[in-house]
Amino acid sequence: MKNKSEAGQAVEEKEAQKLIDDLARADDDGFAGAQRLPPSHIDRNKTKDQLSDEIVSLRLYIKNIEDRDGLLFDQNPAFSIIIDPNGKIENVNKVFLSNLKYARNEVVGQQISSLIIEDQRVAVSAHVEKNCITGNFPEFEAGLYAKDGSVKTVLFSPSPLLFHEKGRPFSILMTGVDLTARKEAEEVMIKLEEDLRLKGKKLEDVLNIDQRISSILDLNQLVDYVIKKATEILGAQRCSLMLLDQESQELLIKGAKGLDETIIQKTRVKVGDSIAGLVARDLNPLLVRDIEKDIMVGRKNRPFYKSRSFLSVPIKLHKKIVGVVNVSDKGLLGDGVFTQNDLKILCMIVHQAAISIENANHCRKLEYLSTTDSLTGINNHRYFLLTLKHEIERSKRYSNPMCLLMFDVDDFKSCNDLYGHLEGDQVLKEISRVVKTNLRTVDILCRYAGDEFAVILPETGIAQAEAIAKKIKKVLASLNFKSGVTLSMGIAAYHKNNDGRDLILKADQALYQAKREGKDRVCCLP
Repeated sequence: MKNKSEAGQAVEEKEAQKLIDDLARADDDGFAGAQRLPPSHIDRNKTKDQLSDEIVSLRLYIKNIEDRDGLLFDQNPAFSIIIDPNGKIENVNKVFLSNLKYARNEVVGQQISSLIIEDQRVAVSAHVEKNCITGNFPEFEAGLYAKDGSVKTVLFSPSPLLFHEKGRPFSILMTGVDLTARKEAEEVMIKLEEDLRLKGKKLEDVLNIDQRISSILDLNQLVDYVIKKATEILGAQRCSLMLLDQESQELLIKGAKGLDETIIQKTRVKVGDSIAGLVARDLNPLLVRDIEKDIMVGRKNRPFYKSRSFLSVPIKLHKKIVGVVNVSDKGLLGDGVFTQNDLKILCMIVHQAAISIENANHCRKLEYLSTTDSLTGINNHRYFLLTLKHEIERSKRYSNPMCLLMFDVDDFKSCNDLYGHLEGDQVLKEISRVVKTNLRTVDILCRYAGDEFAVILPETGIAQAEAIAKKIKKVLASLNFKSGVTLSMGIAAYHKNNDGRDLILKADQALYQAKREGKDRVCCLP
């Protein structure tokens, strides 16, 4: 090597000392594996050639450290980003680039906030600025946009690199762990837990129905309760409960929610026709997710339904159809799709309803038998007494007129003796039918005893009552019986001081007056 001047040698010595001091600082700032070289490492009595060799060696040593540090940074299996105190990206590693699909030149020089989802940008920027001031660098989560617009959730652990003399870092290394999969799993778990909670609540609600529904013996109340609970538990906006008319073999809507009254009144579905009719015929529950694509019932959705999905479940007892429950328009907007779990829940509700409908029908039959005459099918003596008391109280409360009409068949014993009791029974049945047909809806026809009948005429004066009696006699006169059938009739008007017993005695007196005057006539006691 050529000799250098003393000034040159002094410069090289100064440069060597600076390199040694930088290396020592690098060791203090965390360069892995770096060994501190004390300033005394250089002997100032060495020749300038020796100093030049020393400087080259030191430069190589520092470069090796830098290369190793860069290798460790770039090959780090975690997200690694180096930013300056203002949030500008100085470097990123391969994992960052490969996971977010960026090229290095697309992110280096950009603000870190430009990669963070909008609702977190201000908070992260403030977080970094605060950390640089306080010197504390706690972990934080942030959502980073990938190049394709997807979002990765990353847990960052920041640490400072190389401080200024005043304590502010030159750069900040942010090492991050990708939490996206874990977050997605947590969200799935939360959704599953919520679904499980809702299913548990639905099941609890269904089990609670049993206790309440079994106590309802009125059919109308029962229908309303089933519709209410089905829509509540399934979160549906529409529901209809149809019952089978045994005579016509048609399904009629007994109760509904979310349907127009006109549709309720006009709908009559034959067993085997339409969707409800098919369910009634086959006795199989039906879940349709999309009516326009369903293989079995595919058709254009009707405009008044918000959803294409619905449930239809048969109400059956002893393997015979009783009715059908239909549920549609799931969800607040009515655009939800029913599931197999929804179908199972509705089947449970309908099964409980079927038992209760049977109980209600039995109760109704018992009530009918207790208040209905078994021969004629009209109200019996017990019902007459209960209703008369009620109508007297109503007339008294509202000061309305009321009359009681009592009649019997003239010479009915002779008819029985001559033609037999079967013919006599037929006469009583036909009289009951004709009289009932020619009365008003509000009038109450009852079989009082034997061949004697009573008619309660609410809001009816004596003249109007007499007109009704004469109309009945005229219609009966046109009928052909084996023996001539005539009626004797007595009418009594109600007065505010009368009770039921008084009114019956008064009508009975009028009836016997008609008998004494020659039968086949109407007598009135105002």
